[in-house]
Amino acid sequence: MPHEDANETSRQVNNILRNLRGEHFRHSRNVQRVQASLPTPLHVNNLPTLPINLIYPSAEDGKQNAAAPSWHHYTRPGRVAGPDPPRSWTTLSSPKIKEADINSPAWRKHALDLVFSTGNASVRPPGTSASLRSLQTGEFPTLALLSLHVIRMECSGYELAEIKPYIPPHLRRVLMRHSAINCPLSQIELNAICGEEGHADGELVVVGPHATLRSDHFRRIHSSTESVPEECAAEESTWDSLATQGSEPSALFSLTLLSTPLTFTLNNLPPTITCLALINIPKPVSLQRLPLYCPLVSLLDLSYNSWLIPASGEKLLQDYPWTKLRYLKVLGLRGCQVTSTLLSQVNRGRWDDVDVVH
Repeated sequence: MPHEDANETSRQVNNILRNLRGEHFRHSRNVQRVQASLPTPLHVNNLPTLPINLIYPSAEDGKQNAAAPSWHHYTRPGRVAGPDPPRSWTTLSSPKIKEADINSPAWRKHALDLVFSTGNASVRPPGTSASLRSLQTGEFPTLALLSLHVIRMECSGYELAEIKPYIPPHLRRVLMRHSAINCPLSQIELNAICGEEGHADGELVVVGPHATLRSDHFRRIHSSTESVPEECAAEESTWDSLATQGSEPSALFSLTLLSTPLTFTLNNLPPTITCLALINIPKPVSLQRLPLYCPLVSLLDLSYNSWLIPASGEKLLQDYPWTKLRYLKVLGLRGCQVTSTLLSQVNRGRWDDVDVVH
């Protein structure tokens, strides 16, 4: 009994102290004239259990989903407890082309993402470094990229032609890629960066309507490569001349045309091309003889071509002789209707299936 009385006394003391602290707190808030707030319950049972961005996606989330390629898996948008939600709960879909978005850097970056991907070895000529890749979101640019950006913004096409011999081929290739996404090169600037070789480190990226390829572009490349040995033989054997010999790749390995018309026939293409991207080409292109002129193509991107969307375009894809492209590994058909029949036609007679991106 004495022990119980002591516990009861201590409980009463604790209650009195708690009441005094509460009165003191309310008195201090009244002195400060702070508005009274309702107490927040510890457990709320009428709130949704799913993340709010899955039920009511914001505009920014919609833009990010539209800019994300359709072949990417869903990633968690924020720090949410628990496992990732099922893919059926997400609203991720392939982006649709809008007239206002075609000329935006975000759309160009998405359209060129398949060609500029880091794991794509078909767009790199032999002997080049695999570190030449596009700048990822949230990543700091390198010093070389910052310097190239300053050159791009401050120099005109004629000035680029003057300083072109002082820029290594692999850096001119980085400049071409960076400009294709952020600020496409004009015809004069593109010619200045490519020079007589007609490409930068084996790659050529043309973005319209700012620039177009001349119909005799590849014939001029062929004639310039034939005249190089004669000029080198006539030069004096100096340290500078020996250092520059062999630095330029003699062949074109990657050709990308974005939103620009095709001004040449396929028989003009060099047979060394391993990456061919014809994205958002305004007029239909006959590709039936492509395996004959470019048999080494391992990446073919035909995304966002309006002439492949109707029934005639679907029939063109299904009737195409895919078996003749023996080295094909990646096929880009974003924005096109890809059926199971088309997939079976593409992978017919192959040991390894072609990676069809749609």
